[in-house]
Amino acid sequence: MRDSPDLPSRLAIDSSVLIAYFLGEPTGELAKREILGQHRAVYCTHLALSETFYILCRARNDKFALGAMETLEKTGFVKFHESTRLDYTAGMQKCARKISLADCYVFALARDIRGAAVFANHEKDVSAELEANPPGFPVVFLEDLVTK
Repeated sequence: MRDSPDLPSRLAIDSSVLIAYFLGEPTGELAKREILGQHRAVYCTHLALSETFYILCRARNDKFALGAMETLEKTGFVKFHESTRLDYTAGMQKCARKISLADCYVFALARDIRGAAVFANHEKDVSAELEANPPGFPVVFLEDLVTK
């Protein structure tokens, strides 16, 4: 899967991708191989960082979470993207969709960077929303690629 057509060159990643990576889940191993450190532009929002931190903190502890976030910052593999325009676009996504605000930020970021939204696993509400109201950009679930 070196030059996978399933993974475009610009990716907006959800916190679930970072969480899977830091907790060593199968989708995290795929993210390590095929997303982080590859020649792809990988973006995430500060909201995704906050979600990642608190979930890692609950799963392990605050030292682990802080170490993971510091490692992420030092590597430079992920670009952190924030703007008022992104906030408004996420708000428009939330107005139009029945998904979490955090997921709306991933959608807004994917639209903004003209890339794909990437989630570690299928989420019931996101999958339902994709069927009812396709977003106009690719949405990738890493769990679909683990078995390939």
